[in-house]
Amino acid sequence: MKYAEFNIESNKIEFLNSAFGVESVLLNGKTISKKFSFSGIKHKINLNSNNLILESKYKQFGESEIKLELKNNNKLLEEKIVKVDKKQRFYWLLIGVILVFGIYKLVIESFYLSK
Repeated sequence: MKYAEFNIESNKIEFLNSAFGVESVLLNGKTISKKFSFSGIKHKINLNSNNLILESKYKQFGESEIKLELKNNNKLLEEKIVKVDKKQRFYWLLIGVILVFGIYKLVIESFYLSK
């Protein structure tokens, strides 16, 4: 799902995030960075001999938003805040419930097996 677009000179930088936390950064339609992130991560972008950083910061509780900062040499060029898709929140909640249930079941079973 596309979340944000930045235009630098005549170049288009796009930020996408899947429901399972895989962030992608596209430069003029080509994927240049793809990383898994639970709470945010930095993507390096080489653009016309400039080393840009697109940093994502995910606020999971409260507003549930992603803060995106595009920087050049630690100087903020542009900032965008986008709301997280409700489907994505549901998937993470479901994964959390499954993990908690699985860990609980393992702990209880290992406790009874050790007796």
